Amino acid sequence: MKSYKLTPLDELHLEKKKLREERTISGQRLSYQIQYLADNWGSMLTKGVTTSIKNKFSETVDNLSYGSSSSVVPFKTKKPGNPWINLALSNLPLISGIAWNVAKPAILAFAVKKITGRLFGGKKRK
Repeated sequence: MKSYKLTPLDELHLEKKKLREERTISGQRLSYQIQYLADNWGSMLTKGVTTSIKNKFSETVDNLSYGSSSSVVPFKTKKPGNPWINLALSNLPLISGIAWNVAKPAILAFAVKKITGRLFGGKKRK
């Protein structure tokens, strides 16, 4: 029985084919993940904000409880700055994504209105 040995050129062609298949699969996976994010950004934002608020609330309750086994200061010292600003800064990527999703249609509508007005603008009324 003869065993067939691949030439270096055939090995390169085979590796190129495998890499193309891996690239196609990775592209499909990325496309699926982006579509999932686009479909579920609202619920993900809600979960992120509620988790953040719940953690802050539970941390405050834990600090105020006297029955804990560790020695915890009963009153929490206030951090400098506004807590809403701290919350917004911690969730800045989510907020910027939502702001862009909201602003994009308005910007496109404004641009289309201006362009069509310039291209097809008729006589001005007096």
